[in-house]
Amino acid sequence: MLAAPLGLPGHAVLGPFRAMARGENPARKHSNAWDHPHGWGVVYEERGLLRAYRSARPCWQDPTFDAFGEARILLLHARRATNGAVSAENAHPFSLDVAGRTWFFCHNGTVHDPLPAPAESRLAATTDSYRMFFRLAGEGLGTDTSATLCSVYGSLAHYTSLNTFLLEEEELWTVCRWAKDSAYYTLYQSEAGGGPVVSSEPLPELAGAWTAMANGAVLHVDRRTGAAERTTLLQP
Repeated sequence: MLAAPLGLPGHAVLGPFRAMARGENPARKHSNAWDHPHGWGVVYEERGLLRAYRSARPCWQDPTFDAFGEARILLLHARRATNGAVSAENAHPFSLDVAGRTWFFCHNGTVHDPLPAPAESRLAATTDSYRMFFRLAGEGLGTDTSATLCSVYGSLAHYTSLNTFLLEEEELWTVCRWAKDSAYYTLYQSEAGGGPVVSSEPLPELAGAWTAMANGAVLHVDRRTGAAERTTLLQP
């Protein structure tokens, strides 16, 4: 997955991301090349508004993927399913309206802790990621997001990774938090297009120097000013 909270041109992002999704990134950080064929999604900016598209097809087999070459892209996610059906509804990013604000959510990893499904759910019961997002939304997301992340993620004990992107019109929150397989789950940060970029793997075609985020690191970016705040809210 990849986040560029200030946006990047699609023609610069799509090629490196597709190689990463296929397990063909020449700079991949792990020896076992895993592809992510179970759907993909994007958040892009159109006329000042954030919009999303999701598909159940592998991004490298979906002709719609290349159509975003002219878009300004903020989030990209390719799914490797561990639970839940392969469907557009289960592809990331998910979205929820919270107190009049639309939030988009991407997650890498599997959560084994119990996460109750929303009663009115159309899809949530099949995906741990959506249930985790729904819990965040109900416990203070957008009001005190830092405290919400600490409370919800601090209560979870059985997972591979809680790596998260939370995007809203005014801000992005990125969490790097893993319990196993650091070589696979460590997130990487760089600068491109005048702003921060976070990716599951270093993408040298997109940016030069990439720095590994620490386990437990949280990055908050104000999309209005571009200001970035780095903290360690979640102790490893």
